[in-house]
Amino acid sequence: MTNKFLIRKSSGEKQDFSVEKLHTSLRLAGASDEMISDIITEVKKDLPEGISTRGIFKKAFRILRSRKHSLAARYSLKNAIMQLGPTGYPFEKYVGEIFRKQGFQVKVGVIVQGKCVSHEIDVIATGNHANIMVECKYHNMPGKVCNVQVPLYIHSRFEDIRRRIHESGSQEFNSFEGWVITNTRFSEDAARYGKCVGLHLVGWDYPHQGSLKDLVENAALFPVTALTGLNKKQKQTLIDHNIVLCSDISLNPDLLALTGIGANSMSGVMREVKELCP
Repeated sequence: MTNKFLIRKSSGEKQDFSVEKLHTSLRLAGASDEMISDIITEVKKDLPEGISTRGIFKKAFRILRSRKHSLAARYSLKNAIMQLGPTGYPFEKYVGEIFRKQGFQVKVGVIVQGKCVSHEIDVIATGNHANIMVECKYHNMPGKVCNVQVPLYIHSRFEDIRRRIHESGSQEFNSFEGWVITNTRFSEDAARYGKCVGLHLVGWDYPHQGSLKDLVENAALFPVTALTGLNKKQKQTLIDHNIVLCSDISLNPDLLALTGIGANSMSGVMREVKELCP
């Protein structure tokens, strides 16, 4: 197979199959060169023309999972974050934990008064000589893009808060950074507008340094939805109990009992957790 083999992206657009991209994603997951070579050879077998990128991901994931569960968990990180839904609250809590890991004091779902109206801010992070207000835009389907209307709307909310603070002389959040964090992508216009007005945008792979993927991997903050030893219902049970991080289970293995998992399966899941959260 050559790199000219056509595959279909989640947006419906067709593009050339890239062995290099598959190689990179497997390497970033922690697979060895020998394992990567074996997986790519296996993935390339009998691929139908026009297969979706998701189809290729599933095939690579199954092979990787058969080799080592924790590597498959790392490989499926983007998909795991999309499974935090269906509502956006688990994602907001998850984003809050990313800031907490960096030494910030964090509040989730805070009502802040603006000059004109009050606003519910998804995450407020204070500390490290900064005050940060974050609006989270969560999507549970691939291919979704945050267009320019998103930062336009959010910027106007932050400006309303700034006007109230300025006119009242309040010392609470007397200066703050406005952030928008999404688990998918921003359109070019959205990214351009964010830069123009000083709104800090963080997407799955945006900006080049400091993307959501970077933040998660650098802090080893893997969501419980990444665990390959749990089924969908068991993962949702943990989320329903406000358990969104693998590190929570690492610190308190008894939390797995909430899922009703058997003793043998539990030992395998704990092994996976320890490998993800050393």
